[in-house]
Parts: sequence; structure tokens; C-alpha cells
Amino acid sequence: MIPFFIGLVLSLTSDIHSDNGMFHASVNYLGGTELITQSFMLHDQYGDVLYTKTDLLVNTFFICNKGTVFAQNERLLCFYHPDGRETVLKELVYPNGAGFSPDNSLFFVSDRDGIFTYSHEGVLVSTYRPGRLFACSEGGQSVAVISADTLFVYCHGDLMDTENLSSPYVRDVYFSAGTESFVIRLQGNIEVYDMNTGTLVKTK
Repeated sequence: MIPFFIGLVLSLTSDIHSDNGMFHASVNYLGGTELITQSFMLHDQYGDVLYTKTDLLVNTFFICNKGTVFAQNERLLCFYHPDGRETVLKELVYPNGAGFSPDNSLFFVSDRDGIFTYSHEGVLVSTYRPGRLFACSEGGQSVAVISADTLFVYCHGDLMDTENLSSPYVRDVYFSAGTESFVIRLQGNIEVYDMNTGTLVKTK
């Protein structure tokens, strides 16, 4: 018999790192019916504490390679400066994705209204149409957005091309740096968009 407890409140701890390993944070959560962030403590590469934030509304954190932090919940996107000052960047409407560009120079967040790109300083750089899936190249120069069965390709922030996919059931999209292309994985096949020729090739 497996025992269980009703109304038990647990404290959970999570450790997260920047991509370059120069910064890391200890995040303490208060478990229960709602996940609450008790504390967020950011450290530098030597283990020294840069700042501590307590009783935060946000619960998901992304640490930049330069030590700034993006954080969100289901309603807000916040930004933490190197000294711990907090800035609310955006009210989110049904957020569905977030993460850094491959070189960690840009932060992407997606919600019902669009896909928004921010610099390491928390400055809005570009805005793209809404899409269920998205991917980008180094530095975010090329961005692919998938909405239903349509691929939207952006270059330097401007819409460059749209292509119809063979199916709306897209599992993944990613940028293949070696071939300068976006690879779209669907159910049963792969389609590749070549940035150099501007063509979508359908393969099995």
C-alpha cells in the first residue's frame, strides 16, 4: 500500500544555469495547489551571491550568459537586471513557449498575440506573428514560425516567405546551421526550407 497525504505542503528546490555556466541560481518553491516561488538566489561563477529575491509571482526562470534573467508565469514576463531590479516587460496572454536563440543573444517568448524577441538588456528587438512552433538561427537573423499548416520565414525581422506544409501536424522545427535551413518534422515525413534558395523540399 502506498501512503498519501492530503494537504501536505512541500518545499522544492531547483538549480538552473546559464548556457555558458558563468551564472547559476537556486530556486525554492512552495508546493501545493499552486506553485509559489519562495526565493530565487543568483550566483556568479565563483559561487558568490549576486542577489536574492523572495516571494515572487513568477515561477519559470531563464538565465542569460551575461547574468540577466527573464522570468515568467502564466500572466507576466519579467526581467531582472544584474543588480536584481525587476522590470515587467509584458502581460502574457496564454503563453506557449520561451527560450534563447542558439547563441544565447536573444530571448524569445510566445503567446496568443505573437512571438516577442528581447535583448540581454530586456529591450524588445522584434515581434513576429503568433505561431505554435518557432525556431531561429544564430543571432535570430532568420526565424521560422509555424501556424497551423503554414510556414512563415523571416529574415532580419521582415517576412521573407510563406510556404504551405503538407500537414498541420508538426512535431518540431529547428535551424540546421550546417545547411542554412529550417527542418520541419511532421508525422511521417520531414520538410526542409532552404534559406539560400527560398524553397521548401518535401522528403519522406
